[in-house]
Amino acid sequence: MHNVNPKYLANYVFVFNFPSHRKPFDVSNANLASADTTCIKAVSWGDPRVDLYGHAPDQSIWHKFYTGYDWQPNQFERIPSESNSCPSASSWGYGRLDLVWVNSSNGNVLHKYFDGGNWGPSWEDANNLGSSGEIDSVDTYSWGKGRLDIIGTAFNGTVLHKAWTGTDYYPTGQDWEDLGGNFSDFLSIGSWGKDRLDVVGISAETGSLLHKFWEGTEWSDWEDLGGGPFIGKPVISSWGPERLDLWALDEDSSVHHKFWDGFQWVGWEKLGGKFSQTPQVVHWSAGKIDIVGKNVDDNKYYLKSYDGTRWNPSVKDYYDLSGPYHSEPRLLTKANGQNFLYLFGVDTDSRLRMQIWSGYEWQPSDKETWPLGNVSKPYPDEKTDDFIFQEL
Repeated sequence: MHNVNPKYLANYVFVFNFPSHRKPFDVSNANLASADTTCIKAVSWGDPRVDLYGHAPDQSIWHKFYTGYDWQPNQFERIPSESNSCPSASSWGYGRLDLVWVNSSNGNVLHKYFDGGNWGPSWEDANNLGSSGEIDSVDTYSWGKGRLDIIGTAFNGTVLHKAWTGTDYYPTGQDWEDLGGNFSDFLSIGSWGKDRLDVVGISAETGSLLHKFWEGTEWSDWEDLGGGPFIGKPVISSWGPERLDLWALDEDSSVHHKFWDGFQWVGWEKLGGKFSQTPQVVHWSAGKIDIVGKNVDDNKYYLKSYDGTRWNPSVKDYYDLSGPYHSEPRLLTKANGQNFLYLFGVDTDSRLRMQIWSGYEWQPSDKETWPLGNVSKPYPDEKTDDFIFQEL
């Protein structure tokens, strides 16, 4: 396959969130906090749309999107916000985008959405979901049209939940549902289908992985799935109904894997590696797994894949890719069963970069990338609120 110009790329993508450093919220110095310019979030409402988001130095949210023809704008769009860290981004269908973040000035959780060609509740504003500084980080997921679930990791280690049900927030107003628990770091959420939500985190007491799920009518209790002791934020993924894969990093920075096969939990299996955070995981088809993480020694990205019968290159080994990078990777895949991967990262010069696996080879090569802009200086004129409207 010949090399492809990046402006002609299109894909569906999955979203996974990674933590920032945890510290108690302090309104007095929140506006002075430095932005995490290594943050990347990605989402697609359908082929060929791709949306990328990040945390700008002025605490706004930067945005860049692929229309099917090219990336817009030339630099980045500035979405008005005061975000204390990376936003969470998701979509439940064509023309819909949801952004949720923790406000840096008061610690409330804010929700902004793009629907029908316009940002709501307005370009300048966002819905205030409350929390009054209790929540450190948020993660979102949608299992279907009209549904958005928000999980907040509180500073005291407990978990808070709020959902958009299609007509209103639940709980209503600025209230949140307390799911309990005591966790050492941020949590992850995922789903294998409609009316299913899974939440996982690392126990602050034992370092083992805890799991809780919603199955249409009520929440389960927290179940201890053992393993560990683990560190950081775990990752959750699924390739379809009744399948759930869990990923966590041990104290030696190696990856461990456990999965639900529809009948029982299987694992833990140790997959080696030496990573700064739990790697990204995607499934481009049932039985297929690709994982990419950032090595703690050389800051390059490393990949391992499962083809349905075996791990490649082996259970403990990885293929080395591009680098060095400052950010954790964002690994994305088309959602229509194609062996096609997208890899985004912020390099050590603060430049957003992209690399693809075509199904046959890495492009532009396994060690080269395409640049998409400087996220440390994302806007044409940082004294203005210049932006480019979304296009449907």
